[in-house]
Order: sequence, then C-alpha cells, then structure tokens
Amino acid sequence: MLKLISRSFALCATIVLLFQPTPAQAAPWLPLVPGMRWEYQGLAGAHQVETITGFITLRGRVVATKLYAEGADAGLQNYWLLDVDGSVLLAGFLNPGAGLALVYEPPIRILPVPPAVGPQPSVMITAYDLFTDAVYATFPIRFDVTEDVMLSLPAGSFHAFGVVQAITLPLPSLLAKPALTLDGRTLGPQSPSIYSITTTDWFAEGVGVVQYQSNDFYQLLGFGLPTPTAQSSWGAIKRLFR
Repeated sequence: MLKLISRSFALCATIVLLFQPTPAQAAPWLPLVPGMRWEYQGLAGAHQVETITGFITLRGRVVATKLYAEGADAGLQNYWLLDVDGSVLLAGFLNPGAGLALVYEPPIRILPVPPAVGPQPSVMITAYDLFTDAVYATFPIRFDVTEDVMLSLPAGSFHAFGVVQAITLPLPSLLAKPALTLDGRTLGPQSPSIYSITTTDWFAEGVGVVQYQSNDFYQLLGFGLPTPTAQSSWGAIKRLFR
C-alpha cells in the first residue's frame, strides 16, 4: 500500500512539473519578431508606427532593429535584445535627424524581469560611436521600476510596469538640441526632464511598450504580426507567442 501511495505521489508530482510555467514559456516583455508592429497616437495629435525590421550584430551581439516611421523620430532605429532571464536590454540607437548613433556597453537594462517596483542597481555604461567605435561618453545609469498599474488605452486594457531613467550625471552628448532619450527618441519642449523621476515608458508582457513619453504622450492604438488592422487585447497577442 505504501509503495502504491509513493508511486501515485510521484506521478502527481511529475504531472505538476510538466504544467509548471517556465521562463522559456513566458511571453516576452518586448516581442522582437521581425514584422512586429506597434501603432501609437499622441495626446497632442502626433502619430507613430514602430516595426521590428530584422537583426544586426553590434559589438558581437545580435540585436533587433526597431524602426520609427513618422514625425520627429522618422528614420530612427533603436536596437534591442532580451537577457537570458527575459530582461529588456537597450543596445543603442541611430538617429539620422540628430546626426547621432551610439552603441552601449554593456546594453542598458531598461526593464528587469520579473519586474518589481523599486530602484535598480546603477551600472557604468560606455557609449561608443556606432560607425567609428570611438568612445563617446562614459556614465552611470539605471532604470527604476516605478509603477505596477492597469492601463486603459485605445488598444485595450493592459497590466503594465512603468520605468524611468534615474541618472546621476549629465550626458552632454544627449542634451544637445534636439534633446534625446537614451533610445534616441526626440524630446519635446513639454517632455519631462531626463533628470525627473516621472515614469516615461510602460511595458506589458507579450506586447512591449504600451505607452511612452517623448515629444508627445503616446498611447497604443494597435499591435501585432504582421500588420494589425484592429484593436487587440493583451490576451490575443500573448497567444501569438505560445
């Protein structure tokens, strides 16, 4: 009887383990699938479309390129990858309009996974010129998780985590006119100072950035593969990555 109970317990334990979620099964906090597309509407009237166009290699790392199609950021490319734990990393950007292209070493951890509200460690970053590999600047940086919130947006309702850049020293290269965020987006005159602790980017699992502040306050209109034609819910997009 004892052997039968032991076998039954072992079988139940095996079944539980088979259906336990694992990091490999989790939906990405920034989907980096070529063709993935996000459409945003700014509260002040701006419009933006961002698309993952493919992969390149920067300083020995394979990174995904996100291309911006409209407005002040038209032509902007920023470069992303996911850490082994799923954390969202920014590897650099190319902003043709501002004449600036940087690669970060190590890549900047924008969102730790699993996300939890609180300060993150400060890391010393070296920014290299994308084309010459010359050192452009060295500075300490960190992104803190500031919010765990439900957002009601044009594309639907999302459970999101907000992040903000917390910086201790100025970055003269990025404070030139026009001022840029660390991913190369153009800051408008009404944008929060890069020294502020106001949340600037909100991430939802399986979706990516659902809301962000740069030259306007952008909210998600639609997203998906290859091209969304209607509003989608978080659940619908998450099913694409299972």
